[in-house]
Amino acid sequence: MRRSAVFASKFYAGTKDELISQIESCFKSKIGPGELPDRNQIKELKRSLGLISPHAGYMFSGPVAAHGFHYLCNYGKPKRVVLLGPNHSGYGSELSVWPEGEWNTPLGDVKVDEQLADEIIEGSGETLTGDTTAHLYEHCLEVQLPFLQYCFGNDFTIVPIVMTNQSKVAVERIVKILSSVVKEPGTLIIASSDLNHYEDHETTMKKGELLIEEIKGRNVDNLYSTARKNRITACGLGPIAVVMSLFDEIKVLKHTTSAEASGDRFHTVGYLSALAK
Repeated sequence: MRRSAVFASKFYAGTKDELISQIESCFKSKIGPGELPDRNQIKELKRSLGLISPHAGYMFSGPVAAHGFHYLCNYGKPKRVVLLGPNHSGYGSELSVWPEGEWNTPLGDVKVDEQLADEIIEGSGETLTGDTTAHLYEHCLEVQLPFLQYCFGNDFTIVPIVMTNQSKVAVERIVKILSSVVKEPGTLIIASSDLNHYEDHETTMKKGELLIEEIKGRNVDNLYSTARKNRITACGLGPIAVVMSLFDEIKVLKHTTSAEASGDRFHTVGYLSALAK
């Protein structure tokens, strides 16, 4: 089954040339890394890495996301990418794996790693299910693909996973399955998440810093309790917790809110780019 670029012309530019220009603007932005990655020197990724990356429209979160992909270019091209994100639509099963085919963006098609998808589903005792419904109207994984394609072309594979159930139990099940996957060099795990939603810039930044302290400390229990105690409305705690659990060190690359791009400091969303290794 081929998943079309549902959010092209909405969250990001709808044609190849416009999208390349938009991505390069994100890299060159003063909010972004300030320069394009050197794509001529990219080698194969010799280890496994994790990334926490935002998923709003590129005009808002693209420059923050660009920090993570700029770093990835320095480490190398992945063979396979496991994409983890929350479910904003409410459709589909609790833990949904897109099992086959390819995903399309204006930059081309990327194949699903069907063998790995099957292994994840079977290894979970079908706690994770092969289910396309949860993905059809979900933007959080799709918006990661054009950055990956810009940096690495189209000859890596993906396994998209949407988490409607973001409980600590669900996180533990996914971590148990993926712990063997990250032992294979060339694996990239992306946790797609925004941070706090719809409060003023100062409040959202403070709440973001509270979460970031727990993310760097890699304590999943504290991540959840801090979010609950401080009413932090990060949408992808589950995917973030998976990356926290799979890697030993997390480096924060950029943390800000949508105010830095939009100028609206009263109604903001927090964005984080962080590298895990």
